[in-house]
Amino acid sequence: MKVFYGFDNLEKINNPVITTGTFDGVHFGHKTILRRINSLAKKYNGGSVLISFYPHPRKVLYPDTKGKGLQMITTRQEKIELLEKEDLIILYW
Repeated sequence: MKVFYGFDNLEKINNPVITTGTFDGVHFGHKTILRRINSLAKKYNGGSVLISFYPHPRKVLYPDTKGKGLQMITTRQEKIELLEKEDLIILYW
């Protein structure tokens, strides 16, 4: 697993299969999505890429309403630790 923070140092990824989301908590549904992109990446000889966000988009777009007081299930570091077992490239934007 590789983690990149922004696009500046992102390496070239051949045939990327990409999913995007906050993936807070990394629950069963998330793991199902990750298995699917890993399967497709293997089929097309590519890389599995998860694009996630920090801070949460609601905190940026709606700081005074929907994002105010938004509680996350996991911290960014905890999410990375939960995803370590997955064969992924994680891009935080």
